[in-house]
Amino acid sequence: MATSKQAAHGLFWSTLERVATQGISFVVVLLLAKLLGPHSYGLVTLAATIALLGQMLLGETFSQALIQEKTIEPAHTSSLFWLLAGFGLLATGGQYVCADEIAKIFDQPALAPILRALSPLFLLTGLQAVPAALFKRELNFRALAAASTFGTLLGGAVGLALAFTGFGIWSLVANLLVQNTIVTVTIWRKSEFFPALEFSRSHLHGLWSYGQYTLLLRIAAFTANQSPRLIVGYLFGPAALGAFSLGLRIVEILYQLLVIPATNVMVPMIARIRETPDRLVKAILDATQLVAMIAVPVYVALAITAPIVIPMFFGEQWLASVLLVQILSVYGVIGSCGLIWQSIVGGLGRPDIALRTTVLAAITSVAVLFLAARWGLTAAAVAFVLRGYITLPFMPIVLARLTGIPAARQYRALVPIAAAALIMAVTISASMAEFDGKIAPILILVFALISGGIAYGVALLVFARPAIQRGFAILGHLQPGKNLA
Repeated sequence: MATSKQAAHGLFWSTLERVATQGISFVVVLLLAKLLGPHSYGLVTLAATIALLGQMLLGETFSQALIQEKTIEPAHTSSLFWLLAGFGLLATGGQYVCADEIAKIFDQPALAPILRALSPLFLLTGLQAVPAALFKRELNFRALAAASTFGTLLGGAVGLALAFTGFGIWSLVANLLVQNTIVTVTIWRKSEFFPALEFSRSHLHGLWSYGQYTLLLRIAAFTANQSPRLIVGYLFGPAALGAFSLGLRIVEILYQLLVIPATNVMVPMIARIRETPDRLVKAILDATQLVAMIAVPVYVALAITAPIVIPMFFGEQWLASVLLVQILSVYGVIGSCGLIWQSIVGGLGRPDIALRTTVLAAITSVAVLFLAARWGLTAAAVAFVLRGYITLPFMPIVLARLTGIPAARQYRALVPIAAAALIMAVTISASMAEFDGKIAPILILVFALISGGIAYGVALLVFARPAIQRGFAILGHLQPGKNLA
């Protein structure tokens, strides 16, 4: 059984991996987007989003059942490996053959060769799914951190080198292919797993009880979170998708950096303490508050400073993304809380509940996007954000039924953070208005963020001093070798 020391160790390496990979990803996205412009960026985004569905189904479905299974045998891992590798190979061939037909759906002939080039991503995902799940089961995020960081760094270097030498759209394709190849190879080099030549239907059936919910959950999650890209690409074309996707990509990078490290550790940790009520209550409240305390001010600051940040870092050609980044940053606030709530539900061993809530989000997401699209891309983005604020706040009510923690108590934990973020927002806005046109934009940005950060810190000391103390206590233990109290 994993100990608190393992949890701290896992969270440390998971956080380090996210800091490294998302920092590199942000630089790569920034430079490639600036070099290639909205149309090329949007076209590859469309192809990558189509491929992502298959990657999610292969990499994050039945392999997740290995994390939840109390006891696993070699027959579990070997049988699952051959199943996922086989499906990965079939999916690779399927996308390669059907690329032209998919491109016709979106009325983008240039999409077909990109889809063919990206088809090996399915096979790579199928090959790495089982060893990656075994690392997560043991909270060994150090190996995953090394693989992700190395892959992101090498893929980014290749993509940028090709972009600077004039390969255009293919630099983005190469970035994705090299990154995923390196991650797969590195995971296998560090893994002790080696599949036996056996295939047991009975062992796969044992994983099915959890895996079936995870499979459907990933489909629903894809529909809720990724279908906006497909819908925008279908309705408005690659250039509009490029502008929309840049805003969404920035929000997602911040998710990966600020929230995902906690969710990676929360699932196996909650699974191990769910029979201990006192520890469970404390873990849920502390995790929710800590994630919100870190993520909320970042999204609020981004929403306010986007008119300076986007043209400064991405270039004038991306001005159409400013308003979209502001709108989607508002979604990041509630989305961060939603991710941690979903991970808690998963750790409690109730994928059926996670499935129902995600299906609701998926249905409302698609519906509001199509209904709002007649008023343009901005209206569609607003509708996407409103969907999140309508569906996600129900999660504490669900957790109350599962854990006995009153929903009001969970909401109260977020009130002081929201108050502090509001004070920070007013401070940043006032600073930007005061110095607008008087000093260089970079100086306005720096002064606004510093003053806003100070205001947020002071407000937290006034409204949420206990939360700060607990947060520092947790962060103080995020080192290998220390126990997580």
